[in-house]
Amino acid sequence: MFLDRPPAVAHAVIDVPSRHTIGVAGDRDEKIDTGKPGGGPTFDHLALAGRWAWANMIRYCYHLGARWMGGADIGDTADAEAGTGNAAEFYFAQAEFAHGTKLEFLQPVPGPGSEFLRRFLLRNGPGPHHFTFKVPDIHAAIEQAEDAGYQVVNAWFDNPDWQEAFLHPKQSHGIVIQLAQPGPGGDWDPASPLPPGPQDRLPAIRLITHLVADLDAATELFSHLLAMNVIEEGIAKDGRFVELGQGPWRLRLVDPTDQDLRHWLAGRPGRIHAITVAVDHVDLVPDLHQADDGSRTVPPEINQGTRLFIESLEG
Repeated sequence: MFLDRPPAVAHAVIDVPSRHTIGVAGDRDEKIDTGKPGGGPTFDHLALAGRWAWANMIRYCYHLGARWMGGADIGDTADAEAGTGNAAEFYFAQAEFAHGTKLEFLQPVPGPGSEFLRRFLLRNGPGPHHFTFKVPDIHAAIEQAEDAGYQVVNAWFDNPDWQEAFLHPKQSHGIVIQLAQPGPGGDWDPASPLPPGPQDRLPAIRLITHLVADLDAATELFSHLLAMNVIEEGIAKDGRFVELGQGPWRLRLVDPTDQDLRHWLAGRPGRIHAITVAVDHVDLVPDLHQADDGSRTVPPEINQGTRLFIESLEG
């Protein structure tokens, strides 16, 4: 379906779109109960930015076995370069994992609408870009965020099928937080399935590990404003941690003491360290490296900036 988008709204300059809903082809059918909190934000997906969405699609949909849900219609390149027509101003696609968890893949295309992605890639390189939490009332969500002291930027309400706003990443611990209220016409058309890959079942996203400089403040954001539940907290070999959950999602916040992890954080307020994914056939995943502790990883430098820990679904 094609949805109109207005001119860019002038707000604080951060690496997020000033609006986000375009011509899409895919399926947002949520068949699995994700344990949504009553009336609160629902963790919907993690978005990964890269220069080539194909690389992420091949990794996650073919090698790991996620279900291709569809992607944006970028239309005519001339329209995109001119910022006219109904074409998407940046490319995005989604893949579904077990229990309804999803990853989104972002890629810039020619034209001004992709400037936020070009800025992000120039500053940070490819990798995790934002978390999306769906909310039942975007205006109430913004009011709650501002009352809690967070800066809300790039709010956009013009399309009833997708209204959104963002928390500034300096306050959201190194990851953009998108708050989005979908409307009744926001469903994607069913996507044609991709050819089968080597995995038999949908992979499972078991954990997202997010390094933070201020563990208490990060826990406050995710457990209160974003309605995740604290499952476990303590001190591990890597540092103090808090693990949160909502539905099938698990998010582990870590204030790192390990030298390698602190090097990865590199003085930022936060940075995603890894996504742990379980698959049927671990040995069929390419580019695996075995660490000294026996864990199997796909390093970020050969995976569009995102480190993966790979486990067996039977484990």
